[in-house]
Amino acid sequence: MLLHTSLTRSVRQTETGLHNFLRDLGLEHHYEDKLSLSTALQIDERTVRGLRVSGATVSDSFKECSQFLYMHTAPTGIRGGNLKKICQRYGDKPRYATLYDSSRRLALYSAYTFKKSDGQRRMDTPWMYEPQLASEEESGNMRTLPPSDKTDPLIEDSQAMLEDYVDAVEYERGPLNPDQHQADNQDKAATYTLTNVVPQITAFVDGSWTAYTDRIRRRLNNFCRGVSYVVTGVTISGLTIRRVGRDRMAIPKHLWSAYCCPRYDRNSPYEVRYMFPSYAAYGLNEILGHSVVEVSLKTLESFLKNQTGMDENASVDESFSDCSRFLYHQRPPRGVRLEGLHTICQRYDGEPRYATLYDPDRHIPLYSAYIFKGSTGEKMDSQPWMYEPQLLSTLETGNMQPFPQTVAHQQLEQTQAVLADYTDALRYERGQLTPDQHQSSPADKAATYTLTNVVPMAREFLRNHWEPHLDTIRQRLNNYCRGTAYIVTGITTAGRAIRRGNINRVTIPKHIWSAYCCPDFDPGVPYDVRYKFPSYAVYGLNDVLDNYVNEVSPKRLEALVKREMPVDQNFQLFHSNCIPAV
Repeated sequence: MLLHTSLTRSVRQTETGLHNFLRDLGLEHHYEDKLSLSTALQIDERTVRGLRVSGATVSDSFKECSQFLYMHTAPTGIRGGNLKKICQRYGDKPRYATLYDSSRRLALYSAYTFKKSDGQRRMDTPWMYEPQLASEEESGNMRTLPPSDKTDPLIEDSQAMLEDYVDAVEYERGPLNPDQHQADNQDKAATYTLTNVVPQITAFVDGSWTAYTDRIRRRLNNFCRGVSYVVTGVTISGLTIRRVGRDRMAIPKHLWSAYCCPRYDRNSPYEVRYMFPSYAAYGLNEILGHSVVEVSLKTLESFLKNQTGMDENASVDESFSDCSRFLYHQRPPRGVRLEGLHTICQRYDGEPRYATLYDPDRHIPLYSAYIFKGSTGEKMDSQPWMYEPQLLSTLETGNMQPFPQTVAHQQLEQTQAVLADYTDALRYERGQLTPDQHQSSPADKAATYTLTNVVPMAREFLRNHWEPHLDTIRQRLNNYCRGTAYIVTGITTAGRAIRRGNINRVTIPKHIWSAYCCPDFDPGVPYDVRYKFPSYAVYGLNDVLDNYVNEVSPKRLEALVKREMPVDQNFQLFHSNCIPAV
């Protein structure tokens, strides 16, 4: 095997060679502990492979470099065929994050933290490439490009090369994370990788874009008092740079950028004060008409939604844009870390019905958010169970579909729970987070019967405690909520899981929790329930023997979730705590 062979060769090298090799594997501490050569041979391939994966810088998440993202959360809603999330590592240290489209050989955006700088460029750095785009078994550090006659075909297939720019005389290599926005020499050097640059029209990059970059440098130098997060990206034009009769690299239609500086100088001049805490810009990457326009963040987002690559009809993308109506003030719970999770607009019969945050690794929803519909509380038990096709592929339909009668497809089982997961789990039932008892129309009720909306609930907990509580809330909101009632129902976890085929299939929640927000309620509500408006909450212990529910204030529920789940300390269920504006 390749890794084992590489290790064996390293044992034959000098002690210095062994030190370097172990450092690349993340095992440098073994060298410092006087690891012998014979002991090194005993590190089996499985151990090495596991260590390399955990230290990978090209992966499905930005976990290793989330410090460069505001609130540790990447921009949402950007889609593509073969996207790679790169933690750009130089000198064994993450420097910034890049979303890279391997099929187009183009960086879609780079996210970085601005460092106060004099704007000087580091011109002596050789251009580099990302080894792990070519092979996951390669080093996580960017490397200097080899001579063209010694370039591995795997490298050339996976990313742009210097040769791609040789005959593209109208274009230059324009960085998304510019070295002028970095201070340390190594941070500057790390910007010189072809996975951080895009083809920019020479007149555009040398003129209006460079002027804009420097203007932002001076603005953040002068008025940003804390960390400034910057994201710079592209839209796609459909044009490409060709080499040897092949499309090699997509050409951006626009470049865009946005910064976020939460802590800024409140005494900044009037003419720039409205540009804090965040502001944005975009420019046309063409020979004519390439001036840069500075705009608000919302204007930039609207602009990008109208460009290619932003799917406004997606059911699974990375945002709740299609079903924000189910969220109070159109905002999801704050402080939830989205890396590795899917936001689903639960669509049935062509219409969005509610929103779900789904964990494809644990095969459970973390919460569902919905609008309460005045209901008699009847259930629709005859409805067949469904699954979410777009968790398999973004090319699938956005509507939930009944499970196939044949054995479930392997890829389906990898992305979500299936009916077979519950067959032998005799102590647990499929408990809905958006319950059909809180919906009124047959279509809205039917939409709750998807396994992306259910979690394993202990039978005793579900029947003796949770379902009676759902009916209590149904009656309370029916009687006293005069306007829209927004509800979020979710879980906490503790590591237990339903197993099938000797593997963990579906995580079992520790707690089930829920909260409602009804800003417009009956002012004549009886005294004994008056304190439960406009918002109140509940949590219950999902255990076979020790089970209960406990109604609490939203603040107490938020404290429970912060204690039990990996959310930020500013976690909040409802915007402004469901306090309506005066």
